[in-house]
Amino acid sequence: MKVISTFHPSSSVLSSVKCRLVTRDLEHLVVAKLSRLDVYSIRSHGLQHECGVNVWGKICSVKALPLSDTGYDTRSHMLVMITHPEPELLVLEYTENEGVGGLTVKKQVSLFERLPRVAEFFTNFIVHPSGRLAVVSCYAGKLKVVTFKGGNYQEDFDVSLPEINIFSLAFLPSSDDDYALAILHLDSQERLQLCTRDLDVSSLDLSQQFSTLMPPTLIPEKFAPYPTDSALHLIPVQPDVPDDILDVPEDSFLGGIIVAESQEKQKGKQKRLESKKKGKDAAEAAKARAKEQERGNRRRKPKAVVDWPWNELTAWSAIDHVPFRFLLGDSFGRLLMLSLDNVNELGMVLVPLGETSPATSLTYLTNQVVYLGSHLGDSQLLQLSSSENSQEVPSALTIPEGLKTVSKDNLLTTSSKKGKEKAAPDNDMDIDSETPDNYSKGRIVEPTGSYITVLETYKNLAPIMDAILVDVDGSGQSQIVTCSGGANTGSLNVVRNGADFKEMAFVPGLTDVARIWSVHTVHDESNDSHILLSTINETHLFQLNEYGAGVTLRLAEAVSLGGLISNQPTLAFSNFCKRENGVYNSSYLFVQVVPTGAFLLEWDIYLESFVERASWEVRNTAGPGSRPLEVVAASINPSQVALALSGGEIVLLCIENGAKQFRQLITHSTFSEISAISFSPLDPKKFFSTLLVVSYWSTNTIELFTLREGILKSEMRTKSPPLPAVVRSLLFTGYHPYLLAGLGDGSVASLQWRDGALKDLKIISLGRSPVTLTPCEVEGRKTVFAAGNQAMVFYCEKNRLASSAIMLKEISAASKLNTKLFTSSLILASPTGLYIGSIKDLNKMHIRTAKFGLENPRRIAHAPSLKAFGVGCTRVEPGRIGTYESLTSSFHVVDDNSLSRLGQYQCEPDEEITAVLSFNSIVENESKPFFCLGTMLYKPEEKEPSVGRLLIFTAYTATGTSKTSSLELSLVASAEVQGCVFALKYVNDKIVAAVNSSILLYNFDVSLEESQAPVFSLKRLAEWNHNYMVTSLGSFNDHIAAGDQISSVSLLKVTGDKILSEARDYGPLYPVAVEALSVTNIIVSNDTLNVLIFALGKQMRGEALEAVGSFHLADMATKFLRGSISAMDKSQETNKLSPEVIFFTSSGRIGVVTDIQDNELSLHLTELQRNLASVISGVGSVSHTRFRAPKNTRGTSDADGSAYGFIDGDFLEQFLGLQGNPEKLEKVMKGGSEPETLKMSVDNISRFLEQLQSLH
Repeated sequence: MKVISTFHPSSSVLSSVKCRLVTRDLEHLVVAKLSRLDVYSIRSHGLQHECGVNVWGKICSVKALPLSDTGYDTRSHMLVMITHPEPELLVLEYTENEGVGGLTVKKQVSLFERLPRVAEFFTNFIVHPSGRLAVVSCYAGKLKVVTFKGGNYQEDFDVSLPEINIFSLAFLPSSDDDYALAILHLDSQERLQLCTRDLDVSSLDLSQQFSTLMPPTLIPEKFAPYPTDSALHLIPVQPDVPDDILDVPEDSFLGGIIVAESQEKQKGKQKRLESKKKGKDAAEAAKARAKEQERGNRRRKPKAVVDWPWNELTAWSAIDHVPFRFLLGDSFGRLLMLSLDNVNELGMVLVPLGETSPATSLTYLTNQVVYLGSHLGDSQLLQLSSSENSQEVPSALTIPEGLKTVSKDNLLTTSSKKGKEKAAPDNDMDIDSETPDNYSKGRIVEPTGSYITVLETYKNLAPIMDAILVDVDGSGQSQIVTCSGGANTGSLNVVRNGADFKEMAFVPGLTDVARIWSVHTVHDESNDSHILLSTINETHLFQLNEYGAGVTLRLAEAVSLGGLISNQPTLAFSNFCKRENGVYNSSYLFVQVVPTGAFLLEWDIYLESFVERASWEVRNTAGPGSRPLEVVAASINPSQVALALSGGEIVLLCIENGAKQFRQLITHSTFSEISAISFSPLDPKKFFSTLLVVSYWSTNTIELFTLREGILKSEMRTKSPPLPAVVRSLLFTGYHPYLLAGLGDGSVASLQWRDGALKDLKIISLGRSPVTLTPCEVEGRKTVFAAGNQAMVFYCEKNRLASSAIMLKEISAASKLNTKLFTSSLILASPTGLYIGSIKDLNKMHIRTAKFGLENPRRIAHAPSLKAFGVGCTRVEPGRIGTYESLTSSFHVVDDNSLSRLGQYQCEPDEEITAVLSFNSIVENESKPFFCLGTMLYKPEEKEPSVGRLLIFTAYTATGTSKTSSLELSLVASAEVQGCVFALKYVNDKIVAAVNSSILLYNFDVSLEESQAPVFSLKRLAEWNHNYMVTSLGSFNDHIAAGDQISSVSLLKVTGDKILSEARDYGPLYPVAVEALSVTNIIVSNDTLNVLIFALGKQMRGEALEAVGSFHLADMATKFLRGSISAMDKSQETNKLSPEVIFFTSSGRIGVVTDIQDNELSLHLTELQRNLASVISGVGSVSHTRFRAPKNTRGTSDADGSAYGFIDGDFLEQFLGLQGNPEKLEKVMKGGSEPETLKMSVDNISRFLEQLQSLH
């Protein structure tokens, strides 16, 4: 059984809208992603997240539904359209309860029908400005009309639509009682046509005759040469005259419809014509209608035209309170303003504003602030200015040759004709004209700079085209590197989860530090003044000197050391309190523990040195003839000292009441050598502890003693089970008592102190070196810093122990540090010196981006020996719609740490890199790194690529230069193939290539000749050709999983120089991505957004691949990677959960597939999912069971089976949120009947779900 969980949610923005949801004076921004809605309030300081909700389905669009059609109530509900798995229209209401916002579903309107054909070009909906109705298009030849009153659903009905291939819909500006739909469509003669039809809500019908409000017109092909290749938009423009005026002045603008991307705006004298058709003069009305019928198929002169200078228009937004200005964004991130001010004289004016991410949604907020949502790049909050922010014109804003521009200064000079010509009759407004007035051609303002300032950026990983999992710095923490973005926002993104260490200072040269302590001269003083370092032989005291933004460490002179022991290593050092009349008070006292004993020191503020006040020495305890004793471990709290002596003796000391002397409290013998000891109080505010923790060398166990009645007492349940290695450090910490143990093998063991016993053992590996534990504070939260080969921070969250990895390695010692310059910081000892810094952002996802711009990364591989990535990129030069888009491809070598580019190879014209592989081969008895590129040659006349290449490169530093910041790429071998190289794998020291319908096996030969350089060649060994189109490969040891995009999957084996078929699946699967989990299991994603598991099984005819798991992911998985993104818990209890695969999707989602290795636990979690589905209802689909049921190209059916072999981890984790709702919790535990009662307890379920959460 597999569990699917989310690590990084979908980040691609599909739609957004501004509305008022609660009060009239507070506006909100609603952002729709693939399966989530987020609500932000628009504040003076920016956007403030209020709430969010996950949606069971694929969101198409979100729009505001006004509650009042009179404008009295400016609040709105939200309308959301879901298109997959079944189309639905949702009415959502925003509510606030005790200041916390939430979204609830008021109405769910199903749009699903079995028989009609799905709309091919326009699946969306529009809302009338009055809020009385919405029109939905999701099937060809029909529309769904939904009516509302005061934001409440009234009814819905279907209307037939003669126009089949719709590109866009819009409501025409009209009176409140009339509804007219503008329809842009492709007619039966494949002509682009704009027409209007009246919608009569009272008769539940759409007029079969064209509306008289705006006559139909054909859009010339020169304006929209390829209407089916790029989205077209209808943008309504409101008139500048009141609706109740019939005698309209000649120079008035009567509103219209902008046909965006065809550069036309229709509607001119329609209103005057309309008044005649509805007038009292019957003869005049009949004449007008006849004229309308006559012009039904004529091509008319538009009111105004402006040439669109760039690529496909992808988003637009009206600007509030300025009805004749619009913001337009194209597919390459160019943002423009379209102005219709004074359209009768100037025409339409395009003003280039600047370069942004490619917009999928534009929403004007307020005060020239715009929200831009993007699928290909980061979403942005933009500030528009009236003057240029930069005088430098971005290259992206260059106007193509052949288009005339006008400067800002000359914009108002117009050459429009003013008249002595005879005016055309009113009803001849549409006379064809090949010589339109100058103003109708519009104007493009010459770019002079950028008018945009980016206020905030919202990270987006979509679309993820490829990804790898690497540990680039040897810290033991894996990082994900994705190829993301598109158009002008190509990028590499390094993704990791954990805390962030902000380095503030470095002191070089102080090495071989075993232990370190910060020192403040008085116990309750907050700022530290000294640092004490201990090596394995001696101790050093340094004075901290801060100046400006820097710090120096000055070694204390012998005079300042005074009574401080410096010729021995220090085992423990801390401030100490003095006790007077039973009260602990702050003092200048310290305790230093060395192998020979414990010493009570006092800091003399006048001499600025330590003075010894008392001591407890080991030599005074050894009996005659006994072997010498020494202190092997020690722990100090504000008033007590615990000493572990060789031979297993424990000595507890405290300070005499009213005196600066030690008093020996207890001597206890354990008869076993002690490896670590801890006497720290659970409550850091207390001065003493009654709990003592000890660990032993011989048994690798931990024992907890209670100090009662002057003796140490221990019970069997206060002992831990044997641990995998010896304990080297101990820390008992937290208001939620947890015992942490740093082990000698580089692991950290955690145990919870609950009900008087040590429970819930967990073990996390931090490398191989012994782990030290240091209490510290991160952003006001009590934490524990664990360091060895790797580093990690432990903290309590939601009453459980959580951990967060840090990108640090080889830390030998650590201590908290607090000074004026370095508040709440850490000082860390490394092999090269001391680092001073602070930890930020616990358990936060960190994304580091390298921007590639127009170079879009598409394939990536990692060469560890080069410490570099190999990245295959494609580049499309932005142009105009209808012009040829030249595509070039290049290969870059990128530093895996700094992400700087080290080397580059440019492919041949019309050659595209489609696959990248990194491998090592033996050359002259030395392993050398190589990159293998798979390419295809694009030929426009071909339906299927027929030529491609395999290219082998080696990277090296150029001779005669000492630079290491650049590499030379050398092509050492190549081979031509008959098709596109879709995928590459390295199996059994051989290259496996998927080329069109075949899988090829190549050997990379290295031959050495005397006194000559090595000769490299590619030798083809075998071919397996039993598919239609192999587009994806996965590998495990010597096995290959092959995905045929037109058919299904196959399991192959590389044996010697042959490729052998193991098994196949013969069903119509249409796989997109594939990976081998083992020699018998394959994971696959397909085009209907499912994830499947296939296993090798026996059938009558032999072995075959059988589907053992199927789950509707509701997202397109583009890549699978075996591995884990979190530190593994190695305890026996959590071995039942094993992270197996990471998946990536086109919407920017990263998820984890976890294998449940315990069959009984699988059954329990399946039952939990069933009971949760009956209690928790989601937004969208009918039920969770139906939502996750696998989908196919034939649509849903009542006979469809539910998901199997998978469990929805994100859904299961909602159980943890029911702890505060006893009523729902009881329903889940009891189920709907006696057989559905869950057998696991709430605590056990919660514990397993918390472990599951920690894996992603």
